Amino acid sequence: MVENPNLDDWKTLQYFVYRLFTEIGFTAQEEAVLQTPRGVVEVDVYAVDENSVDKIRYIVECKCWTATVHQGVVHAFTTVMQETGTNIGFIVSKAGLQTGAIRYTTNTNIVGITFNELQNRYFDSWWKNHFCHAIAEKEENVLSSTAPFNFRRDAALENLAEDKIKLFFNIERNYGAFSKFIWTRDFRTISPLFGKRSPGISQIEEYKEKLSDLLEGHITFRATCWRELLDEMCGWLDEVEQSLRKLFGCDTFQYLLQD
Repeated sequence: MVENPNLDDWKTLQYFVYRLFTEIGFTAQEEAVLQTPRGVVEVDVYAVDENSVDKIRYIVECKCWTATVHQGVVHAFTTVMQETGTNIGFIVSKAGLQTGAIRYTTNTNIVGITFNELQNRYFDSWWKNHFCHAIAEKEENVLSSTAPFNFRRDAALENLAEDKIKLFFNIERNYGAFSKFIWTRDFRTISPLFGKRSPGISQIEEYKEKLSDLLEGHITFRATCWRELLDEMCGWLDEVEQSLRKLFGCDTFQYLLQD
């Protein structure tokens, strides 16, 4: 899962849905006020897929209830859908819809869905549009410094004391394979110029196991969802980059990473 689906309050659920839609590339708003023929109405989340040909519009009703959502909620939501001219509507809840509510949404553009199911629905898009971009941005400097061939890096190494050169090769040995994996797995996913795109991974434990093998136990990732893993990886890459900056000196480090 992108996020931990075990949420306790409606506001958090609403924010997580808004953030998910934003990160997959939609233009989204929380608590958006929309015009209708009878006035205005406020919806929990409103989003537009600006990259689609028809600028598909979504509205989302968030219900953080332990009970299933009843048919009355769907009726009211249908009215909002019709009066705002929205293309797709999601009723996102913890427990799903009651049987009658499910029947009511059959053959409509309303989807009753749990937050867990919503994350599954858009995971591949989130992976390509957010996770891979965020990691590639953080990882770029580490990759440039630990790549097998970098003449600016090699020139900078010649000016370092022997103890610092040993320290650099220790960093390269520990993290070079990790950087290469991130490049081939994540950066190529978003950069078709560099060959065939890598497929996304839906199982976080599989991904963590691969990272652990590459890092040979130097770092252990404890995340249980992809958001947590992204934060862990970005934080760790920041630490590695800071070590490299300290090793080379900020000005030299910036220079060797220039194109």
